[in-house]
Amino acid sequence: MINIEFGTPVFDTKIRSQAAKDTAEYILINYNSSNKKSSNVSGDNIFDDEGLTKFKNDEVIPTFKRYCSYFNIDLDKKDYDLRGWVTGYGTNYAMPKHNHSGSHLSAVFYLLCEETNGGDLVLHDPRTNANRGYKDEFLNMFQPVRMTPKTGQVIMFPSFMYHNVETFNGKMRLAMPVDLIMY
Repeated sequence: MINIEFGTPVFDTKIRSQAAKDTAEYILINYNSSNKKSSNVSGDNIFDDEGLTKFKNDEVIPTFKRYCSYFNIDLDKKDYDLRGWVTGYGTNYAMPKHNHSGSHLSAVFYLLCEETNGGDLVLHDPRTNANRGYKDEFLNMFQPVRMTPKTGQVIMFPSFMYHNVETFNGKMRLAMPVDLIMY
């Protein structure tokens, strides 16, 4: 028997395609350069926008609840906040290696993707320096995991996990990162 003792659970699931389409359309209409609304990493929480309440309640919260059940956490019995924003739109978008310090769980809801134009999410082994001294035959255990996002896909992981986004070379992509903070 082989037990995986230090595995990090990464949840790869989907949301309803119509929800992804409707939310992408809403964001494209309401969050553009000529509109007063903004959404950026250091700014507003996109869920303060009442126009996204249905998406939050019907897609985001249930998806987090499913992932939390893996940890035997019942979100209905917890105080928590969700913080979301929009990233990844336009050619040459990339994000360097980082984590989401201060959050417990993080997710990326891919609302609109061009799958053949880069923009892979790369998840890095959280066991910092665990590969030190291993022979080359073992190095595959420590390689980053590359995931090519698809429209409607959700990738969720503990917020301590370092990750980056490789350069996106297409015309349009919308991703909604969301952090869950429990109290």
